[in-house]
Amino acid sequence: MLPAGANGSGNVPDPVYVPVLKGRQGEFGALKQIQQVTRQSILPLIEIVPAPSDDRNALKQLINRTAKKLGLWAGDRLLLDAGLLPTDVEISNGLGAVGFSAAAAMGEFVKAIPVVRLNDEVQAHLDAAAVNARHANGIAIRLNAEDLDEDSEDIEVALSDLLVRLGADPSEVDLILDLGVVVGDLGVRAGSRIVADAVRGLSSIEDWRLVIVTAGAFPSDLSAFGPWTVGEPIRYDAAFYDHLQQRKRLARMPVFGDYAIAHPLLATGPAFPPAPQLRYTVAERWLTLKGARNDPRGNEQFYEVCEIIARHPEFAGSGLGSADERIANPRKQGPGNASTWREIGTTHHLDFVVQRITTLGEP
Repeated sequence: MLPAGANGSGNVPDPVYVPVLKGRQGEFGALKQIQQVTRQSILPLIEIVPAPSDDRNALKQLINRTAKKLGLWAGDRLLLDAGLLPTDVEISNGLGAVGFSAAAAMGEFVKAIPVVRLNDEVQAHLDAAAVNARHANGIAIRLNAEDLDEDSEDIEVALSDLLVRLGADPSEVDLILDLGVVVGDLGVRAGSRIVADAVRGLSSIEDWRLVIVTAGAFPSDLSAFGPWTVGEPIRYDAAFYDHLQQRKRLARMPVFGDYAIAHPLLATGPAFPPAPQLRYTVAERWLTLKGARNDPRGNEQFYEVCEIIARHPEFAGSGLGSADERIANPRKQGPGNASTWREIGTTHHLDFVVQRITTLGEP
């Protein structure tokens, strides 16, 4: 039996922004630090990050730890994606990773919405159906770039078949159109065309609870930028959405989503401690700056990293939120570590994007 949790999403306003975040300490810290207006304006999509072992007990422990951390989002909705985990392994009471993770999060009073894909294991679809039948928080269906490149008729048939398996109506389902990596002007135009064709081609596009489009453009790492050199990678994901907004004859404009200051794909292989760094979002690009790994100052280089960014003409100012206040006054607290630097960059990104969308109508 699933544990009881909050039922339904209530008459809450639609989000203006859907950040896709890996379920790591820095990202959880950012969700805790964002401004209240940001929290009220977003619908986070959390991807549970796998552990080295994927046996049943290890999966159960990983999911329970993640759910505890998600308790910081108690009382609010979020999209919970267990798709990076094995989804065909029964974990508890007949539930696999999709259902068990949503149930665990709802046990922490989070209004978790399970995310599934067209080609998921049967267990994942059964999980989502069971969780929604009990809690009525709804379900999210995440289409990837390959799905979206199919003919509209084929997409519609596949979605209709999945809705039957889920026992759900479009009005209780969020449809996520996920382009993944979008880089370069060609990627911007192609992505805009693919999403526009999908929106125009689905006859029931207005029936879905939410329609969301997500894309990411942040580099996989900062290796292309030398120490103490300000990099300026372009926010092609924001440019893509601006391009989409200019498209004609769209019956419904999807809600904007991105991967914040992370690459869409989860990094694999051994992790190396990064040099002190900051990934700082501005209007059309990111400002990236890192210290040197072999500098005897170690993590204290982060103070200088912040001071350089704070002097940049496009620094938002300490009034934007806690992240920008810390960048403006970095020596008030310790230099932190890699999770701290990711938290600060992500917090700023979320506050900044919500401010832009709500004031300018663009991310």
